[in-house]
Amino acid sequence: MESTEIAGQVQPDSNVDGILEEMIEYFTKIEKKSLNMVHRGILTRTDFLREVRRHLIQRNTKQEEIPFIMDRFQKYIWGYHVLEELINDESISDIKVLNENNIRIKKLGKRMTSPVKFRSKRDYRQFVEYVAIKNRTTLSDINAVQNFTDKDSNPKFILRFNIATEFVNSVDTPYLHIRKIAKEKCSLQDLTALSMLSGETAAYLTEKVRESQGILFTGKGASGKTTLMNALLDYIPTEQSGLVIQENEELFSHTHPDLMFQHVVTSKGEGKIQYTLKDLARNGLLTDLDYFIIGEIKGGEALYFFNASYTGHKCWASIHGSSSVEAIDKLADYMKYESNYAKSEILKMLTNISVIVFMEDFKVKEISEVRGFDEVSGNLIYRRYL
Repeated sequence: MESTEIAGQVQPDSNVDGILEEMIEYFTKIEKKSLNMVHRGILTRTDFLREVRRHLIQRNTKQEEIPFIMDRFQKYIWGYHVLEELINDESISDIKVLNENNIRIKKLGKRMTSPVKFRSKRDYRQFVEYVAIKNRTTLSDINAVQNFTDKDSNPKFILRFNIATEFVNSVDTPYLHIRKIAKEKCSLQDLTALSMLSGETAAYLTEKVRESQGILFTGKGASGKTTLMNALLDYIPTEQSGLVIQENEELFSHTHPDLMFQHVVTSKGEGKIQYTLKDLARNGLLTDLDYFIIGEIKGGEALYFFNASYTGHKCWASIHGSSSVEAIDKLADYMKYESNYAKSEILKMLTNISVIVFMEDFKVKEISEVRGFDEVSGNLIYRRYL
């Protein structure tokens, strides 16, 4: 990002906020050709900023205010406005905006209210609209709920956005949630140092990565499932091949030579093109794979996960659950909705999922192993490892 030095102090009676809002609206809505050219690589950021400065001068903006406005304008256009400092804070994992004056954050695993605020309700609404446009998404009555990922804006984090507009909210403001995923993922050694798991448990899991037919990670949202899965991906033997499918691009590897990564594509408004987890899972079964991994199972893709497991693939997935035992039951329910199997039949076939890791508050709380199936009770037999 080009930076502008802020020279001097802006006078208290200055209309800087109003000028800034006017500039943002002008260059993002009224005369947005130049900004679009920057996004397409036709116009440089430097040339664009010269144009912005000329516009400020032409409207007779006070000379001492221009550097301040330019700095704020750049933070808005290239970054994420007042949220930028929260995004850059490595101790914050989640940012949730409920309204212009209420920004909740999760810092070191604890929820709290941030002192950061938007200037006004108009400022917040304008920001949410621009966030969508910046990420090639539109908000409207038929696009009232949007999910997307920004992999490029921040050097340290992948940003996963969830926006719900007033059309579906029971309040007159949009909701915005940002989940931050570090681009440099934690290693198992890092996670051990952070007390997510012990060295003994780390050694156990790396062994199961190589030997187990299936691993299921469970817990509620933000419990650490994805972080642990991401670390374990790099322990898949390099002579083995794998496919990772996910709703958002959170799982990755910079070291394994034969892992493929795919994400869902959601139709936008009138658009008809979409690829769901179920579509990607079905296609994945046609590929030469040893490992079949689904970032999070939420529905019909569970049946294809089972098919992959039953045909000899080593399968991993995460699923929401309150215990290691409940996770398998929930997976079986998803499969039952998609098939004509009885639940007891499904559970019997799920003995290939041999390890279930339950996580809570960024810690491995329990690990259960599936040891077989009880024909009399119609339930799986579990052994607690941890």
